[in-house]
Amino acid sequence: MISRLNRAVRAGIPSAEPRPTEPQDQVAPASPAETTAPMPSHWFRSAALLDVRGLQVAAAAHSNAPRVVQGISLSITCGEVVGLVGDASSGALEVAQCIAGVLPAPATIRSGSILFNGVELVGLPPRSFSRLHDAQVAYLPRKPHDSLDPNLTVGTQLATPLRSGGGLSKPAAYERSLDLLGQAGVENPEHTFTAYPRDVSATLAQRVHIATALAGSPNLLVADDPTDTLNASDSSDILELLSRLQRERELTMIIVTRSVRVAALICHRVAVVRTGAIVEYASVADLFGSPKHSYTRELLYAAENESRGEPGLVD
Repeated sequence: MISRLNRAVRAGIPSAEPRPTEPQDQVAPASPAETTAPMPSHWFRSAALLDVRGLQVAAAAHSNAPRVVQGISLSITCGEVVGLVGDASSGALEVAQCIAGVLPAPATIRSGSILFNGVELVGLPPRSFSRLHDAQVAYLPRKPHDSLDPNLTVGTQLATPLRSGGGLSKPAAYERSLDLLGQAGVENPEHTFTAYPRDVSATLAQRVHIATALAGSPNLLVADDPTDTLNASDSSDILELLSRLQRERELTMIIVTRSVRVAALICHRVAVVRTGAIVEYASVADLFGSPKHSYTRELLYAAENESRGEPGLVD
């Protein structure tokens, strides 16, 4: 898996084939003044599951708060895997959090539109928003242990929503939990079901989150750097699992990552995000084969150096 990823970085060959139904995406203008504006209308496709237009996010609610997202726009069709690649201050994570409904306070959406499956999310009443997301959108955290209650067993945290939200009996929820853990690649579901979060590895904790995500049969899975805390081998295993689940379930995915190497392995298209704006949005093949923006070239150069064991230029 790692060798496949390295070849993709060096040769510009994507590991996941993009669906050949839409025309090639355009490259956003390179000047700072232009990249803070909403993307032009030809970026949007009629078959989109998700249409984000002119999204602006401020670091806090007050009017003078700095914008961490500067009018980002993108469109994602059903079954696509789109990477949002950028560093911690790029705004990529905040875009994903807005889509997933987990933007933490005091950050706030200042303007723009998020149209998901025909429903406008911005300004949707909390109860309607929650009902929609519980049914159709799942979120994977970057630090899986932090999102598990240390005082409850894995099984309790997995089975309780199945009983309260899904109406399953206790025995049925237990069997369903074991099935979901198995689908997430857990080798001993019965043992994991009775374990506490402190007793499982970061990789196993991420598999538990994947199992939880699968419980709702979502249309969209949003993942915040799902391999960031894992070693190289475990990262490959998790990415392989996500890729397989995406194909089998025809999931749409958004992957936030700092690594173009991760994007090469799992994504169909990549939006390169810098200082709150998309500076390039293209298929993986085009991005690696013919990058247009200087920052994209820096990221690719850093990834190639990393694969050679050399220090990279970009954080």
